[in-house]
Amino acid sequence: MKGVVMSEPALGSGRKIDDDLPGDGMLNQPTPLACKNWYQVSSSRPTMEDFTAEDWTTLSSQKRDFYAEHQAEHALNLLRIQENTKSFGYQVNNYRHCLQSATMALRDGCNEELVVCTLFHDVGFLTCPDNHGEMAASLLANYISEKNYWLLKHHQFFLDVHALNHPELNTDGLEAFREHPYFDYTTDWVWRYDQNSIQSQYDSAPLEFFVPMVKRLFSRPTKGKILNS
Repeated sequence: MKGVVMSEPALGSGRKIDDDLPGDGMLNQPTPLACKNWYQVSSSRPTMEDFTAEDWTTLSSQKRDFYAEHQAEHALNLLRIQENTKSFGYQVNNYRHCLQSATMALRDGCNEELVVCTLFHDVGFLTCPDNHGEMAASLLANYISEKNYWLLKHHQFFLDVHALNHPELNTDGLEAFREHPYFDYTTDWVWRYDQNSIQSQYDSAPLEFFVPMVKRLFSRPTKGKILNS
């Protein structure tokens, strides 16, 4: 890196390795722009360190417009791809569970932010099950309250108390949060909209019904980069 003295390569050996890796078929083919009138950085500047101030100014402007148009849809697609996933034993798959939870919250009179949080609470359940709360919290962190962020991040610990007959029931993790100001809020939410939203006989609203709510949430001013330890 420019301006950084390194005594040895940080990762690889630094030696070029001859290999027989197949190509992806995209060599020398720039990705099409989201808007045909947008500016694309020249291939003569192959690293970020080569970008000019003008490049960065234009990219920043285009990025804001790009996210305003596409961010909510990309978030929704994280749910859409789960629609036809099979169940490993529950009456409903994770996609239907999320819709059912959000529908319950909506019918119970929750505000729009909490309804959207409820919709996405298990968005990462299939890809990072042990830490799926953190995935949902990070996805929405820039647009929601501290209370709802905490709920999303920790909700999975609150489910264990409802698994009354689970042979490996362990609520030790939950006890660490008992004095937290959002403990009761999260406890109530899990009881009302999470542990019970696994019913095949429940009539849920379709995902498209929630799309305007999701878009309104993602249209809020972002809080910027957040480092959550």
